[in-house]
Amino acid sequence: MIKAHNLSCGYAGHEVIKGISLSIKNGDFVGIIGKNGVGKTTFLKSLSGLIKPFSGNIFIDDIDIYKIKKSVLAKKIAFMPQTMQFDFPFTVKDFIMFGRYPYMNIFKHASGKDFNIVREAMDFTGVTEFAERNISELSGGEKQKVLMAQTLSQGTDIIALDEPTAHLDIGSQSSIFKILRMLNQKYNKTIITTIHDLNLAGEFCSHLVLIDGGKVFNNGTCDEVLNYRDIEKVYDAKVVVKTNPVSQKPVVIPIYTDSKEK
Repeated sequence: MIKAHNLSCGYAGHEVIKGISLSIKNGDFVGIIGKNGVGKTTFLKSLSGLIKPFSGNIFIDDIDIYKIKKSVLAKKIAFMPQTMQFDFPFTVKDFIMFGRYPYMNIFKHASGKDFNIVREAMDFTGVTEFAERNISELSGGEKQKVLMAQTLSQGTDIIALDEPTAHLDIGSQSSIFKILRMLNQKYNKTIITTIHDLNLAGEFCSHLVLIDGGKVFNNGTCDEVLNYRDIEKVYDAKVVVKTNPVSQKPVVIPIYTDSKEK
């Protein structure tokens, strides 16, 4: 479904992503992992059509995304940013309706179908009870669910998310990723997300892309990527990798004590 071919991109002439070639299949749940500053968000934004590459191509269903209109691309892939300012006086339902803009007429009037889709997105993400509230009044976890509802209302088969659980407590993190897993498994949405928490990545993702220095260091299943040798080399940290006895998924345990310390 998605192919990046020899992709190089960055900002103001500074190359961050350096010649990445990668394929993501329909229905994959892909986690992009790596240290801070290695290009995870830049790579995700380029896949979503938000950053034009210096060189290389990105294809969705064999169509070069930079040769189609933004309104057409917005019906193929939705992007959820890591953070967003909520200083505007919108209600939750009105904010979510912005996800329907690519489908509205030139006067941007919402149809009955648009209202139904927004209602379904709110129900699915559990934010219906907040529908009439000002979005700025919500907690961090509630805002993330509203952002996800807006992204979902866009009606795309591909959903890209930049650190959707950043700064959230473990309960909210689990809730967000359970929603993503349901979207992936029940509705066959292709999920691509940057993520810092390696254990969340190992538990929920079907595939991982480990980036280091703007290049793909490893790419494969969670068991293939979350091995202690690669993690220690890329993150410059000592770890032990175990298996979750319940889910049988890999668990990365950092070792903070130096063996020379008493």
